[in-house]
Amino acid sequence: MADEERKEISELLSQPTERAKYYFERGILYLEKELFDNALTEFTQAIKLDSEKAEYYCKRGIVFGEIDDYDNAISDFTMAVNLDNECYSAFNNRGIAYWYQGYYDDAIHDISLAINIYPSEASFYINRAKAYYRKEKYAEVLADLSAAIKLDDKNAEAYKLRGEIYAELECIPKALNDFKMAVSLNPNDILSYANYTLLTCV
Repeated sequence: MADEERKEISELLSQPTERAKYYFERGILYLEKELFDNALTEFTQAIKLDSEKAEYYCKRGIVFGEIDDYDNAISDFTMAVNLDNECYSAFNNRGIAYWYQGYYDDAIHDISLAINIYPSEASFYINRAKAYYRKEKYAEVLADLSAAIKLDDKNAEAYKLRGEIYAELECIPKALNDFKMAVSLNPNDILSYANYTLLTCV
């Protein structure tokens, strides 16, 4: 690396916002490697240097969620949406954190906001379906899982979950079709294969 390049990089990193980006990018790498303590440190440094970036709080909130610290996760996701009310990732992830805490109405509310902002993400519908299931709202569960499949017809999880609901509702042919599709998409899905085998014996 030339001396001029080193000088340019040094000058950039002397600026707080640029240093914040540096820590944020390091945090992303640590998060991808599931080194959560390191990621937490890097995102916290980024926030100290630039506290106005919604994505910094959102990523740190995800780390908190990964270590089951849902109170701090919710706090960070709330900061993110306060800074950017279009931050659908923060709404979705805050909904997931609420789900883990047993606040299913709050989970449904937040994930619905994420869907309203970004309606083409299949995983959001799956997440909301899981919350609806806890409320025993089966029609809503099936509607969301079908929406997820319409958006991503290769989503094995959506087929598996919908198969489980159909089985619970004793809609056996539909359950069989979904479990069969789940296994074809993910041959390692032992649970779907077991459910399919059991239902063929009914």
